[in-house]
Amino acid sequence: MTPTLGALVVGPVQFDSPGWLAVGAVLAALSVLMAVRSIAGLGPVARWVSLGARVLLLLLLFATLAEPQLRRVGKGVAILNVLDASQSVPADLQNRVDRFLEHARELDPREDDRMGTITVGRTAIVQQLPSKTNKVVERQNVGAADATNLASGVRMALALPVDDAARRIVLATDGNETEDSLISAAEAARAAGVPIDVLPLRFRYDSEVLVDRLVAPATARQGETMSLRAVIQSTKAVSGKLVITLNGQPIDLSGNGSMLGMDIDLKPGSNVFTVPVIAPRHGAQEFRAIFEPHLSGGRPEGDTVLENNVASAVTFVSGEGRVLVISSSEKESTELVAVLNKSGIRTEEVTPEAAPRTLTEWSAFDAVVLVNQPAFNFSLAQQEELKRYVQDSGGGLVMTGGPDALGAGGWIGSPVEDALPVRLDPPQKRQLPKGALVIITHSVEMPNGVYYGKQTAIAAISALSRLDLAGLIEYNPMYSTDWAYPLREVGDGSAIKRAVNNLVFGDMPDFTPVVRLAYQGLVKANAGQKHVIIISDGDPQPPPVSLLQDYVNAKITISTVGVFPHSGMDTRKMSDMAKFTGGRHYDVNTQQALATLPQIFTKEAQTVKRPLIWEGDPFSPTIAGGVLDTLRGVKSVPPVHGYVVAADREGLSQVTLRGKENDAIGAQWQFGLGRSIVFASDVSTRWAGDWVSWPGFKSFWEQQIRWAMRPSGSPNVRVTTEVQGANARIFIDALDTKGERLNFAAFRGRIAMPDGTSQSVDIRQVGPGRYEGVVKNPPPGTSIVGLVYAAPGDNGQIEGSVQAAINRPFADEFRVLEDNFALLEQVRSITGGRLLTDDPTKNDLWSREGLKMPVALRPIWSWLALAAAAVFLVDVGVRRVRIDLLAMARALQRFVSPHKNKQSQQIDRLQAAREAARQTMASRSGEPETSSAAVKFEAEPGTRPTAPIVDVSRPAETKPAAAQQAQEKKDASEGMSALLKAKKRARDEMNE
Repeated sequence: MTPTLGALVVGPVQFDSPGWLAVGAVLAALSVLMAVRSIAGLGPVARWVSLGARVLLLLLLFATLAEPQLRRVGKGVAILNVLDASQSVPADLQNRVDRFLEHARELDPREDDRMGTITVGRTAIVQQLPSKTNKVVERQNVGAADATNLASGVRMALALPVDDAARRIVLATDGNETEDSLISAAEAARAAGVPIDVLPLRFRYDSEVLVDRLVAPATARQGETMSLRAVIQSTKAVSGKLVITLNGQPIDLSGNGSMLGMDIDLKPGSNVFTVPVIAPRHGAQEFRAIFEPHLSGGRPEGDTVLENNVASAVTFVSGEGRVLVISSSEKESTELVAVLNKSGIRTEEVTPEAAPRTLTEWSAFDAVVLVNQPAFNFSLAQQEELKRYVQDSGGGLVMTGGPDALGAGGWIGSPVEDALPVRLDPPQKRQLPKGALVIITHSVEMPNGVYYGKQTAIAAISALSRLDLAGLIEYNPMYSTDWAYPLREVGDGSAIKRAVNNLVFGDMPDFTPVVRLAYQGLVKANAGQKHVIIISDGDPQPPPVSLLQDYVNAKITISTVGVFPHSGMDTRKMSDMAKFTGGRHYDVNTQQALATLPQIFTKEAQTVKRPLIWEGDPFSPTIAGGVLDTLRGVKSVPPVHGYVVAADREGLSQVTLRGKENDAIGAQWQFGLGRSIVFASDVSTRWAGDWVSWPGFKSFWEQQIRWAMRPSGSPNVRVTTEVQGANARIFIDALDTKGERLNFAAFRGRIAMPDGTSQSVDIRQVGPGRYEGVVKNPPPGTSIVGLVYAAPGDNGQIEGSVQAAINRPFADEFRVLEDNFALLEQVRSITGGRLLTDDPTKNDLWSREGLKMPVALRPIWSWLALAAAAVFLVDVGVRRVRIDLLAMARALQRFVSPHKNKQSQQIDRLQAAREAARQTMASRSGEPETSSAAVKFEAEPGTRPTAPIVDVSRPAETKPAAAQQAQEKKDASEGMSALLKAKKRARDEMNE
């Protein structure tokens, strides 16, 4: 366990575990006592160096264990502005806040001071990180402003990386929060030592009318008289008109067409008005209650905020099911509509222009049939709602084939494809002719032009199959004309879509280079259909006629999209290019038309999708579905002359009819709460002429449509919804056919939100025949709840479906009539902040009062550990290594003066030779005289040694050989003994 006694600060260093320092000091003292004897053999200098190194080593090691950190105390202040950008704060107040902060920013800031900005709506968004350079308050993108989550803004301010400055939060708001808890965030700020200064945005609406809610039954029977109740709140007595609409059309409240609205007088407080209404046709019916104040001098009398003058409610009217048939030509759908009517299925036939647009409108039908419909007939929003109609509302979808349907109609990659039981891309095994598409982009000089240009290119690419070829050409001012994406297979589309997002939309002077480059790429491409789309404002010079003739000869078409052309001449230039090559021209010269660009490009992409169509000798599809409700009694089917090629969903759906090369001609599956069917051939005489005269045509399509239709609802199952605070509750009361409470029913539900999201709903039984569910925080608007259920019954399983709606007519922001100053005062008190005034000169935002300056800590244990390692080496070196200072000096001298070193070596050699000669002459005791050579090596000139005269006539006396050898052995033994004793003594000293 690490010894800790609290942090210890020594100058700029802080030790988080100072207990280790005490341990180190004790061990250092003990090491001094123990080292007195062990270093006795060292010299005086080495002794003290070794002792000091050993003590320092221990202190460094235990200082490392004490977790040392280098302290740096901050000197600056970081002001973090949390600004309420929700709809409850008037725009003029928000502008005043910005000017206030910009003025206060310039009042006496210090060098290290900085400011950052966070805006708060439904979520908190950092607009400016704390910086010294922020001079102007920015509100680039505040996100959804239909709610106020002040707590998220405070938490975001606490989380921003500001380590070297004291934080101070400036909260500018009216105090009306709709989500989370500001008090809990204030508690977190207090724990962090961050004060919150509040700048209250005071307001009060003394004259205000608010349509609180419109109460309508969730379900009703067709023809039933039901009551609508409009609850209206008013701050004072005022008069106006109440208008009730049904599906956007005003209701005649008089019954004779004379009164489309009624005059009402409101008293202060709550006012309730009841309006009887006969439940109209089957399906979802949307009612709205609208209060229209009288005008005085052109301004509303007694009303300030108009956004809260509308409330809505949706009632689902039960009755005979209806099917919507969408067809561009009656000729294509006549036979189908006729057999459905004969089968007792009510149908309503409309053109694509009259198709439903909202989920509520789609939900009025139990099934939708698209007869040879291309994707470009429907906006992206309509396609999203149609998908949600099947998945979340439980509706049925039937898509029939044709030259403009399925993959050939541009539905590849669309939201609706997700709901279909087949993949619209051709299967890998099919060797179909490819299509080739080249998109040429040019500068689009209008607001959001580049954005829409990129979106349209992506829409066109998304409509292609993975086997088709696609390429991008642009004029880049830096690199001239080039392929932004070379012509190649689309694949999953990710690579070419990245290239689209990198387009610069340069302003080219001439169409010729880009048109020629596209031709060179397409003429070599192995594709059946080749097409070019040009998006431009039309001002470049047109290409030569000879180049356009090359397009015609190669059967390559060009379609042009003139976006905000500069003149009529530019429009004609673009139109002539398209007309000459057999393409189409589109004029886009309004912002409303600009939004249709993706549909235009999807339509043009359809030009290269013709290879997905198979036409040839007629054949009869093979029944592959086994025993199914959709094929009951069908043993065989007539031949077809064509169909649109599609791929299986690899076992996820049920294929009912197979065609050439095992293609899926018929398929069905369950998608979410709803069902969908695909019939890849058509329902007209073009491809299915033999089917129209087939006796089983009526029963075949009746079974297909009835299987896809939403299950009929039981009048004994009633659903009500209620908004409770931020959440909504769903209540279900269920009875069986005998009127007894229906228990143990299993409900599956989904809710489709008005913001385009959806989620599952958990429904649980809470009592006999009583079920409940909770939807957390539904957004403002109408949310559609779709429920399907199954329960055990006496005669088998009971199944059915039911729908309901959750209505929040407007954001809670518009329900508040004044600021919540009390909440702001509470926040200020909790955190120790200040109450700011409107005058910036009276508020010192940069004040250090009440702030705890932060301390930045940097660990330095690694530095101390390295220092300890170095000291350890010194300690070992002093005790183990004998240092000869004279030898070191000579070595240094040799290194510094190499010339002198060479002379010294020569002298040393001469002296060694002289010493050897002297020893040799001394051993020659029997020689008669000294040779002249020996004289040269005498130390003192002029002196000669006196040697005895040897008598050569007498033999020399010699010592006995044995005695001489014994003496030599004795001398060697004594020398070896002395050497061993010296080595032992040195070893003992080193061990000590």
